[in-house]
Amino acid sequence: MRHVDNPLLQRYVLPPFSEIQAEHFPPALDQIIVESRAQVAEIIKTQAPYPTWDDLVLAMDEIHGRLKSFSYVLECLASTWSGDVWEQISNDCRERLNDFRHSLRQNPELFQLYQRLADSQIAMHFSPARKRTLAKILRRLRQNSLAPDLQASLKDLKLRIRGAETLFMEHLEEANKAWSQTFEDEARLRGLPPYFKQQMAEHAREKGRTGWLLRLTDESFRIVTRYADDRVLREQIYTAYSIRASDQGPNAGLFDNGEVLQQLLRDRHQTALLLGYSNYAQLAIEPEQAQSPEQVMSFLMEKLGRQQKLFKQEAEQLKTFAAQEGFSELWPWDYQYLAEKLRRQTTGVSEQTASAWFELNSTFSQMLLIAHDLFGIDFTERQELSAWHAQVRLFEVRERGETLGYIYFDPFENGKLNGYPHTSPLRNRRITAEGRPRYPVATLHAWLPRGSGSKPVLLDHQHLRILFHEFGHCLHQVLSRADYRDISGISELSRDAAEFAGNLLERWCLSRQCLLRIARHHQTGAPLPEPIADQLLMYLSTQTSWANAWSLRDALFDMELHRSHGDGRTAQQVFNQVSAQVGHLPASANERWPNGLDYMVTGYGAGLYAYIWSQDLAERVFERFERNGLFDRTTGKALRETIYEAGDSRPLSESISAFLQATDHRAGERT
Repeated sequence: MRHVDNPLLQRYVLPPFSEIQAEHFPPALDQIIVESRAQVAEIIKTQAPYPTWDDLVLAMDEIHGRLKSFSYVLECLASTWSGDVWEQISNDCRERLNDFRHSLRQNPELFQLYQRLADSQIAMHFSPARKRTLAKILRRLRQNSLAPDLQASLKDLKLRIRGAETLFMEHLEEANKAWSQTFEDEARLRGLPPYFKQQMAEHAREKGRTGWLLRLTDESFRIVTRYADDRVLREQIYTAYSIRASDQGPNAGLFDNGEVLQQLLRDRHQTALLLGYSNYAQLAIEPEQAQSPEQVMSFLMEKLGRQQKLFKQEAEQLKTFAAQEGFSELWPWDYQYLAEKLRRQTTGVSEQTASAWFELNSTFSQMLLIAHDLFGIDFTERQELSAWHAQVRLFEVRERGETLGYIYFDPFENGKLNGYPHTSPLRNRRITAEGRPRYPVATLHAWLPRGSGSKPVLLDHQHLRILFHEFGHCLHQVLSRADYRDISGISELSRDAAEFAGNLLERWCLSRQCLLRIARHHQTGAPLPEPIADQLLMYLSTQTSWANAWSLRDALFDMELHRSHGDGRTAQQVFNQVSAQVGHLPASANERWPNGLDYMVTGYGAGLYAYIWSQDLAERVFERFERNGLFDRTTGKALRETIYEAGDSRPLSESISAFLQATDHRAGERT
């Protein structure tokens, strides 16, 4: 294929998605690697006498930026399209791309050039942003500046880790696919939301069946255990979900992630030892806001201690309610159902009835207007530009006529693939050596349930929080004004810093003022009545201890597992001990939750605590908006200037301190 015919080799502001086919990737990667090797050799040759910022750091940044862009486009399309061709091409390209990146990280001549630049007199006068960028690059290179035999061992370990992570997800996906239930009697589905039953009917038709087909997914587990009146149905899906990919149940050992997880933990631990750390948790936390695994454990245990009173109160409340409902004994699949029923009875409202006021398109538009009010930015939909499928929407983010970046909104789940809500940075902001900007691009994969026919997509509050959370990440990506790729994008943030923006924007979903502003009835356009808003907020604050305990248990398990590897305990034994420590949550003997905990292999290993850690930071910042006004432009401007625009040019704790000082100063001016 000629260079000129391959869309991946053309210069573009945004990828020409409609022109890109699977067969374009291998020859494009061939060309990119050949050109990158030649450019690296030229950089090493010309910079040997005297390394400089522009001709070393920015020149290498162009190379890394091109590789990253290729990788993001590949991942985006590979996660959208299924089939043997896409799978083979994406796997081959990932492997070759990882090998080439590994060779760059292990290049001793590049490491020496960066080190000489950092040690030079001119570097003493670099801006803080340049110094931080250079320090991050050197940290990465230093981890790979090992003796040749150790480098080979490190490469082998990383390959094994990637392989284990991939196999873990493959097993989980196959285990999900292996379980389903078909129902001919609609009475067994009593209590399930209408939209969910309609999806089940569509799944049955896709399989050439009548009735309703229930598949095993995160969403189906959440919906069925919460709403299904049929106790046997709740038991069936709870049992199937809690023993996925394990040595239990009808598919015992067939997709077992037990040994996969043990191998992954061994290889992560060996990697940490090879790089001079005591354990993988220490390695994972080094660049984070937290200082050590012990600090994280102390933080989580303090959180747990504060929750004990609520755990006891809500457990007693639920037990009393269960007796009133005729439950003489509670099983694990009863708790979410009864908690939901108690919420509805106590408050007179439910997520499902309130969803009539949160139609997807209307809610999304209101969310954009909130961002406009807070940050003074405009969103222009670019319908003339292509995306990877027709339902993806593209928005250009502008301010006073200047382009700041782009956001792709990919709203719906892909029924053919296993996935979850997330934000992908298609490109980080950077300024080239010639002074030209490369605009940041974010993709919001909401993974929301699809509508049925002409029926609108209505969001329950969980979906609403997902939408706001991921949009918070998008804003963090596109509002960065950092000039260098290594400090500008959300992918460059530590895990606990990266979750801050998402957790912050979620706070708006829990506020009366915001709910009243964004909610419009999907049929009449009428605003949400204030009494219903108050009922919904009461509903959301009732029986919350179960979700809190679940989050703390998983975070404690993740950290303990990675910091204590080698003490003879299996992952399941660690999980059982942590579960007993947390208490509150019901459990049965054959549950195998670690085997299905996908966070372990999707970038959160020894980092699951970040959600809880960043919630504390987000609450501190949100308090200023509660004081000054949820849509106050002055406070929004301070947030943008001190936190979002800074990117990773300084630690998040310093940015938050700057925000608090700025808002304190402005509060003083108002008084």
